[in-house]
Amino acid sequence: MATATTIYLTGKQRKGLFRRARRRRTSFSKEVREALDLYLDLPPDFEKERLAALAKEASASMDRSIAKLDEAIAFCRKTVERIDELERR
Repeated sequence: MATATTIYLTGKQRKGLFRRARRRRTSFSKEVREALDLYLDLPPDFEKERLAALAKEASASMDRSIAKLDEAIAFCRKTVERIDELERR
């Protein structure tokens, strides 16, 4: 069962929580509880800088993968064009 607690939020935090609650059709209090649950589920030695670095590495890896896929698609298109050209002869 939830108990009443006083916390101090910045205006930006408060507005953000109310906005999220409206979009999700929940209450401000539920959004606060869920945010706290997410925080409490983190390991005690959690470092947000480390997570940000991992996210940056993952993004760079995805960019490299996308570039390789673009190359493969271009190669396939050229191959299909060559095959079409040979079939027309």
